[in-house]
Amino acid sequence: MTIDERLDRLTERHEALAESLQLLTADVQELRESTKELLGSTKGLLGSAKDLRESTKELSESTKNLKETAKEHDRILRGHADLIGDLVKVATAHEHRIARVEGRQT
Repeated sequence: MTIDERLDRLTERHEALAESLQLLTADVQELRESTKELLGSTKGLLGSAKDLRESTKELSESTKNLKETAKEHDRILRGHADLIGDLVKVATAHEHRIARVEGRQT
């Protein structure tokens, strides 16, 4: 093999390596851009997760407060039911008295 042939072969290898290097550089740049996009998406997702956690915490507190309010309303309604029962007894007693008074008048 002559020197010219060796030089031609070396030049071909050099050109192939240069082309491979360009392709590799383009791939690395594309990978960087994809990584930046992924990082941005991840940050957005992290923010959404934090918001969701906060909303869940607020919902849990609201549910707890609602449960306590429902218990208090139930207690109040039971008290009202007792008072209504007492009023029924008083009204019944008054009706009996009125009936006795009217019975005496006739």
